[in-house]
Amino acid sequence: MKVQRILALMLMFFVLSTAAVVASSIWGDFKGNNIARLIVNEETVEFGDSDVPPLIVDGKTVLPLRAVSDALQALVKWDNSNKTAYLYKPNVHMFFTTEVRKDSAIVPFGVVEKGKEADFIVFAQVDNLKTSINSVRVSVVSPSGKSVITPVVKSISESKESFWLKVPLYGVSFNEAGTYVVKFAMKQDGSNDYSVVSEKQIQSE
Repeated sequence: MKVQRILALMLMFFVLSTAAVVASSIWGDFKGNNIARLIVNEETVEFGDSDVPPLIVDGKTVLPLRAVSDALQALVKWDNSNKTAYLYKPNVHMFFTTEVRKDSAIVPFGVVEKGKEADFIVFAQVDNLKTSINSVRVSVVSPSGKSVITPVVKSISESKESFWLKVPLYGVSFNEAGTYVVKFAMKQDGSNDYSVVSEKQIQSE
């Protein structure tokens, strides 16, 4: 009887241990910690071999700051001297127009016929910018993920917390049907990289 009870307990322990191993290793391990999966707006965020993925540490989910800032379309700055990360989320609202008339009426632009080429203006209203930037970059990406124009860069001579910006785009080809994405990116002072802080769509049909 005692032997049967010991065997039953051993079997139960084996089953529970196996289940725990399967559950904990579903996305793999990273330096002894279980990996979590990150999905933003129904799209899975992919991490390369050199990236630190989301981790489960002591029952808590820990996310990489760069992945969080990209998902939020925010700016991140690392101060190595005091080991502090700064995260900035400016408000950037974009709208497009093909024409601004003398009477101030604006002709909106958001849908274009497939195969057409268009010139249009990107108006950006920026506020709540709590860090200094030196330039912005506007690019257009096709439904297949290809850049359809050379990104337009505009220097910012004096960084302010709020401002308006007008960026004309010329000869944008809409050769594919689907959703084109206009990306508005900023480069902080002291940084070499641009970070996308706003996106807006144009439909080609």
